[in-house]
Amino acid sequence: MLGNVRLVTAVVSCVALALSFVGAEELCSVVPYTYTVAKSTYPELSTALGTLENYAIASWFTDRSSTEERAGLLSRMLNQCPESSRLSIVVYGIPQKDCAGGFSTFGSVTDTNSYQTFLKQLTDTIGDRKVLYVVEPDAVGLLTQDNGCGASAGYLENLKVAVEALSMNPNAELYLDVGYWMLAYTDSAAKVATAMKDIGSSGRVKGVTINTSNYRSNDECARYCTNFQNAMGSTAMSCIVDTSRNYNGSPTTDWCNIPTAGIGKPPTSSTGYSNLDYFMWIKPPGESDGYCWGGQAAGSFFYDGFKLLWDQGYFVKELGMPKIGETSGTVTVTSTPSTSAPTSAPTSAPTSPPASAPTSPPTSAPTSAPTSAPTLAPTFVPPTAAPITTAPVVVTPSPVWFTAAPETYAPGTVAPWSYAPSPCRFRKRLRSL
Repeated sequence: MLGNVRLVTAVVSCVALALSFVGAEELCSVVPYTYTVAKSTYPELSTALGTLENYAIASWFTDRSSTEERAGLLSRMLNQCPESSRLSIVVYGIPQKDCAGGFSTFGSVTDTNSYQTFLKQLTDTIGDRKVLYVVEPDAVGLLTQDNGCGASAGYLENLKVAVEALSMNPNAELYLDVGYWMLAYTDSAAKVATAMKDIGSSGRVKGVTINTSNYRSNDECARYCTNFQNAMGSTAMSCIVDTSRNYNGSPTTDWCNIPTAGIGKPPTSSTGYSNLDYFMWIKPPGESDGYCWGGQAAGSFFYDGFKLLWDQGYFVKELGMPKIGETSGTVTVTSTPSTSAPTSAPTSAPTSPPASAPTSPPTSAPTSAPTSAPTLAPTFVPPTAAPITTAPVVVTPSPVWFTAAPETYAPGTVAPWSYAPSPCRFRKRLRSL
């Protein structure tokens, strides 16, 4: 009887979710390798991870993977994603990427010529398929911020190379990544706009991504997008928000494995904001930012972090799904998320920094730029010896059936999570992947 109650409530939850995203364009990707491993290691997470796998978590095409690994990733996407869907791919291979932190600089791309070869592998394989590209996380921020290293690293010209190559596909949508703090103030937003106009002249750029691997709320990000559009003097370009961890907003200046975070609204093009084209999960929920708040190495699966993200996030708080390890069969379905979203974005940029933004440049957003989590491909890129065979991840309005989580599993061999203050707090954020 208890199992039947759980099944019914699960189905009702999924139907509610489906109805809330009817009309959204489908995004498609492959399941992160970290999830495949985590479901085997922690069976008690199977229901939660299985739920997330029904949504497109952007796949990373990076020069830190081998040519063969990249080919395997693209092959799986093309073979498993329906033609009607839009592939979601993060492109991360610009020469001297992560020029400020230096943690992600290495890779096969060393100059413009090798970058063109890297991009050609992608564009030749994708062809004219519908695709959404998140282009070079952190690059625009490192290029435009005061004393940023991106200018001397050649980011401007190489971003133009990327935009020109990726725009050859008439069905591609290009969004360049911008750190949210660069759009919080009029002067920095103006610098971003100048660069975007220059870069955009090389091809077709639809807009920018905001909040990659960070925690800022959708309302806050919509304001930053309005600041960007005001700086551009046009609404022709719009924005994407990474909602993978932003359900509760960001009450602190910490950026690393914040313990108050929750999984945000699922990927969709039905955002409820006129200037936000998509909500996306660019950072895979549950992958660690690094050794802070008890976290594992950056990019690895972080059990305790995932548990908090799930328990404090959208699926539990709004759909009434059980928390990790919860044994109760009573699940209350709350209202669907679309009802609380504004019908349009703010009509003008604030004359002063938004109330939720710091009164001075965020100390956690370094003057050297990075977004708040590994913005390169997750460390666990599927090895060629163990290819991912998981079914494709498609954002689709059809109901999803799943079973209740096991009741008696313990967190395996994971050590107790210590809530010692994060060593990352109030320091410049340097990429650690």
